[in-house]
Amino acid sequence: METPIKTVTIPACDSHEGIYKITIKLLWICPVCGGPRGTIHTKRSYDGSLNMLVDSWDSRCCHIDKYASVRNEALANGLNLTRVKL
Repeated sequence: METPIKTVTIPACDSHEGIYKITIKLLWICPVCGGPRGTIHTKRSYDGSLNMLVDSWDSRCCHIDKYASVRNEALANGLNLTRVKL
């Protein structure tokens, strides 16, 4: 069975100023135990008094996906590379 891939929008950085977000693709498995990640829902991400709507999920295994770790995972997983025609 193939591992599902999902697309999520998350804060682009810790200090997102209420505007900086990125859309990335992730393997939809917990990086800690290999279980499935949870259902995607919308939540507010706060940077002081500034906020924006982003995706969030709660994995059934209770391991927490911090956005900083998810951004690093997206850089390394090879799913977010774009091809440029020369």
